[in-house]
Amino acid sequence: MTDEEIMEQLRTIVSIGDPKKKYTRYEKIGQGVSGTIFTATDVALGQEVAVKKINLQKQPKKELIINEILVMKELNNLNIVKFLDSYLVGDELFVVTEYLAGGSLTDVVTETGMDAAQIAAVCRECSQALEFLHANQVIHRDIRSDNVPLGMEGSVKLTDFGFCAQITPE
Repeated sequence: MTDEEIMEQLRTIVSIGDPKKKYTRYEKIGQGVSGTIFTATDVALGQEVAVKKINLQKQPKKELIINEILVMKELNNLNIVKFLDSYLVGDELFVVTEYLAGGSLTDVVTETGMDAAQIAAVCRECSQALEFLHANQVIHRDIRSDNVPLGMEGSVKLTDFGFCAQITPE
């Protein structure tokens, strides 16, 4: 696909509007391979969300971003970060998801540590997420502790579907 075809396809799957009007109080919380991650507040709901801002000009494989959005939109599971919305503003793509305030598994392991029961619980929840993905013919291909955000109430989820692949019969 050409860059123009990719941008055209993106325009068909994102919401129309300016995410900076729907979400306020942007605070940078991380930098990923494909973009910058912020927390923000949904103006209408008062709900804290995560916003991944992606500069499309800096993305060598833009088609992966389309796949990421489509997979997150289509697959809903307790162990997968919930997709909320996406916007295209110029060459910047904003992907909005639920926010898990417990940080990434990497942060928890390096800053506080985990006991055997906690490790087992995280492994179980990650396995359930993978089982769900595989049952839906999706392979994540980027499983690592940075892509496992944790909720303050103990939830464990899988995120970052930028490298995922959909299995087809061919």
